Amino acid sequence: MNLKPHDKFIIENTLECVDFKSLFKVYQRVIGPTALNLYGYLFYEINPKNEKNHQDLCDALNCTLSKLEQDIEKLEQFDLLKIFVKYSTANHYVYKINTPLSVLDFLKNDVFGRLFLKSVGSSQYEYHLEEASSQCISLSEYESIKHPLDKAFMQTWSALEENSFNGSSEPIKVRSDLSFDIKTFLSECSNLLFPKRYRTDSAIESIKEIGSVYGVSVHRMIELVGKCYAENETSLNIKRLRKMASSESVQDYPSVESIYDYPPVLFLKKLRKDIEPTALEKYLLNQLVGSMGLSPQVVNVLIETSFKANHQTINTRNVEMIGMQWATLNIKTLDQARKQATISFKSSTPNSKRRVEKLSDYTSIEQKALSFEEENAIKEALAKIGEQ
Repeated sequence: MNLKPHDKFIIENTLECVDFKSLFKVYQRVIGPTALNLYGYLFYEINPKNEKNHQDLCDALNCTLSKLEQDIEKLEQFDLLKIFVKYSTANHYVYKINTPLSVLDFLKNDVFGRLFLKSVGSSQYEYHLEEASSQCISLSEYESIKHPLDKAFMQTWSALEENSFNGSSEPIKVRSDLSFDIKTFLSECSNLLFPKRYRTDSAIESIKEIGSVYGVSVHRMIELVGKCYAENETSLNIKRLRKMASSESVQDYPSVESIYDYPPVLFLKKLRKDIEPTALEKYLLNQLVGSMGLSPQVVNVLIETSFKANHQTINTRNVEMIGMQWATLNIKTLDQARKQATISFKSSTPNSKRRVEKLSDYTSIEQKALSFEEENAIKEALAKIGEQ
């Protein structure tokens, strides 16, 4: 095998309950106690999916690399372990744990049984064989009964259920409208920071989306992904990565052919003369690109039109509603976005002019003051009415 100290390996163990009796009664006589110890260590590894190197294993078992290699080969030869390797600068191994044979099956195996007999002698072999055989009930005089399983449920079996059963799901849509250089990121990002078990299609597309929205450089994205790494987690924490990316204040604008090629966060920042977008605005831009599936160029047209229509401010509620409309209309290109912007914002922008009613032309009436005699006459008239 030619193991190297820094070669990486992971353990695949799908076994839940194993009878170790045969390991101690028969296996250990032919594979040796150190190989048996190695099997037990690999079987009970706390985090089997975590990537380690062979030097870590040597340190844990207090053995040399050559002895470790011998014991791994012994386990593989006796079908206790399957070995898979992918060769590269640092080889990557997968060790799959197998179930040991029962004592009786081991002793009756053409090769294993003969090796055991050679090792312990005929008397010991016959003793173990008789002991193992006596524990089995002879079924030679019995007839097997088999009840067929009702498979009528297969008539209503759906394609979705079949996909779930086979472990397959809807394929991840690979987007070509995102500008983040994912190829350079994957080639430069170390497997220690971004292990192979993290490099799923879903995680890679999420990284590409986050970089394309927030304008995070490849170098900085590698650092952020490294900060998201946790040894006890089985997948990359995308939520944590997006939160850290949204907190970034990017100062260096990338070189682009058109201003609409900027990542939306940087585009809005440039519209505002380098004023950082708010957390709510960043969240909205991420939703437009991620959840609604709009391309960054289309989003840039959308926020630019809103910015101009609302006197250098962004109406987030209005932008979200129009973004959903554009996603429904399948607006994909820059030209489509420009044409639709004229229609959408014309119909959605409220008329700010109030209706002004004309004042009626009322005739001015000149009010004349009463004379002293007129006032007395009115008073006398009122007094007479009161007496009656």
